[in-house]
Amino acid sequence: MRASALDVAVLSASDPAADADLEAFFEACPTSFAQQTPGWREVITRIDSDEPMFLGCRLNARLVGVLPAYRFQGPLGAILNSVPQAGPLGGVACDPNVEPEPVYEALLGAYLDLAASTGCALASVMSNPLWPDRERCERFLAPDYVLENTCQVLDLDDVLDADGNLVSVSPHLRRNLRRAQTGRLRVDEEQSAANVEQWYEIHAARHREIGATPLPRTMFTGALEHMVPRDKARFFFVRLADSGEMVAGGFYVCHGRVIDALMPSARGEFAKLVPNYLLALHSMRWARARGFRHYNWQASPPESGVYRFKLQWGSRDCEYAYLTRVTGDAEPFQHSTPAAVRAAYPWHFVIPFDRIGSGAAAGGTSRRRAAWKALEAARS
Repeated sequence: MRASALDVAVLSASDPAADADLEAFFEACPTSFAQQTPGWREVITRIDSDEPMFLGCRLNARLVGVLPAYRFQGPLGAILNSVPQAGPLGGVACDPNVEPEPVYEALLGAYLDLAASTGCALASVMSNPLWPDRERCERFLAPDYVLENTCQVLDLDDVLDADGNLVSVSPHLRRNLRRAQTGRLRVDEEQSAANVEQWYEIHAARHREIGATPLPRTMFTGALEHMVPRDKARFFFVRLADSGEMVAGGFYVCHGRVIDALMPSARGEFAKLVPNYLLALHSMRWARARGFRHYNWQASPPESGVYRFKLQWGSRDCEYAYLTRVTGDAEPFQHSTPAAVRAAYPWHFVIPFDRIGSGAAAGGTSRRRAAWKALEAARS
């Protein structure tokens, strides 16, 4: 099979037949993620003005590869991302029954052509952290910028036994789980708008406490509408057992054998009850019972308390990269500031923060710590 023997075209979001093809392809593709699916597209395109343009690669009319593409127009120019918004995961998804090289070559070549033809200055694709394909993506994309990153992942088959019990528990984790399971807390699984609304207030308040920007409410209401009915998302809520007051909750997306813990949040005044431990254990058991294997915590700042919280459960670092090719005039981005780019392109990857600014070297490889350090320096 050669790349020239493959047909690549944009799959229209308004075409029910194209969506049916996409749904069937992703259900059969073991290395794909929920964030690549049409349901996630319906969620994130309601948040901002991202224009979805999924690229489908066909062999003899059969879909064998997909690369999501989202165009975003900002004040410094347009950009193309394989997955924007919070919790991004996914670049090329390829049918495991075909030779991947031609599929990657065809899709990434078409992606660059799409970026250029739609006036995008930058085109970014994520490599796969669980089924590594970075070398192949770099070879065919030839990126000018590379941001190396990691996410923390649990192998649920190793962490939990068949009955949902933790295989190995440190004294610290055992102590906190005992506190969480005294009976003062209970888990509420009702997937309702009222529960999501109540939990969103906790999410927003917690983010304001730590100086972070809350995610848009429409992300969670959209997930409830478009992802939960497809069994691609789940909310869990933790309440006080006596009064029923909500003290914590979390949003999870799931697909294939992967569940992503995207946004757990708890009320600080109830920290002594450690509801975050109950939430984590309950979601792991729920996922394990339904055949999910990879529990993805997403990325955390190295050496942070959040990182250590995830590490104690047995998570490991999985490496991946944001790969960016310059496809137009990138100078407005290169000569801006990290804070200005982040404000103008919220929840979108553009270029690494440490590569932004007058005199900054164009191109090259960055580490996540250096990139965020550049943003923090700009804030101060």
